[in-house]
Amino acid sequence: MGSFDGEMPPAPVGGSFAWTVPEVMRREDWICRLDADAITEIEAALDATRKRGLQIQEIGRDDFALDRLTTRLGALRAQIRSGLGFGYIKGLPVERYDRETLMRIYWGLCRHIGDPVTQNRNGHLVGHVIDVGDAVADANKRITQTNAELCFHADSCDVVSLLCINRAERGGESMIVGAVSVHDAMMKRRPDLLPELYKPIYMDRRGEVPPGKLPWFGMPLFTWHRGGLNGYAPVRQYIESLSRFPDAPRMSNAQAEALDLFYAICEEDAFCLRLHFEPGDIQFLQNHVIFHSRTGYVDGPDPVRKRHLMRIWMSLPDGRELPASYAEKWINIALGTRRGGVPTDKPPVIPLDPFTKAYA
Repeated sequence: MGSFDGEMPPAPVGGSFAWTVPEVMRREDWICRLDADAITEIEAALDATRKRGLQIQEIGRDDFALDRLTTRLGALRAQIRSGLGFGYIKGLPVERYDRETLMRIYWGLCRHIGDPVTQNRNGHLVGHVIDVGDAVADANKRITQTNAELCFHADSCDVVSLLCINRAERGGESMIVGAVSVHDAMMKRRPDLLPELYKPIYMDRRGEVPPGKLPWFGMPLFTWHRGGLNGYAPVRQYIESLSRFPDAPRMSNAQAEALDLFYAICEEDAFCLRLHFEPGDIQFLQNHVIFHSRTGYVDGPDPVRKRHLMRIWMSLPDGRELPASYAEKWINIALGTRRGGVPTDKPPVIPLDPFTKAYA
């Protein structure tokens, strides 16, 4: 049920995940604003991990003990898991901390949301989203390491988090859209095209090839599984770079038309929540119900002020049951385990420097 069989819901899905921008902008329950007392709690938890001699990777939820902020983060987690599908922390004074301290705090806060998983072939548990000079056309690199525009997509984990350290001089706007909202809009407008997105869409693995797998994979954009809608939007450039493999499957004209409509609806003002990342903002997105993108950007001349986000991919031990089709990309989809991420034989590491050699 819910794998490659194209099973669909009989009617628009609706529910809390089917939000629109005007509805979201009228509420604040998706934002956790940090006041002076919350910062004091965070810094006390930080000091406690250092006094115990814990490395960043060793810090669990209980090791980063908070007081009243624990309840607020619990409410934010519920919003991410079963409310709107996303949440924000705002007001972390990033300029106050050195790189290791900031990463330790970010990790500790994320441990109240989920369990970090590796996000690339090098075993990185914390990633740096920054322009390192990679070529967009390099099919073995991720586009996140460039300043190029990214279309709406989802990552291979239950929750992706981003912490803003520096904004770009121009551009780099973050955008999110609800998968259920876009799905239901397509069902109403073009019910003939929507089934095409329940069929596998093939894309390039971009060099991250698990043992025994081909250098490409196929997954439906939408799946209907155990009464719930899941979305996995592909990076469009990864579909296009599939052309380097002559024997890889190609999408049909109908599927291409459906994908064009999908991306067009994602851009509509009613569904596309455009957010201006400020330093100290932390974004949390549940990938099964939220797609994200960014505009292209330009950095200023000071290399120290380059647009820089830290990223953590997380597994939710109490997340949703996933359809079998996810295993083609995720490999492990078992609920209650650290699932998703990028399988690798490298030991997990946390690079402090975004320009670490062989970063991917």
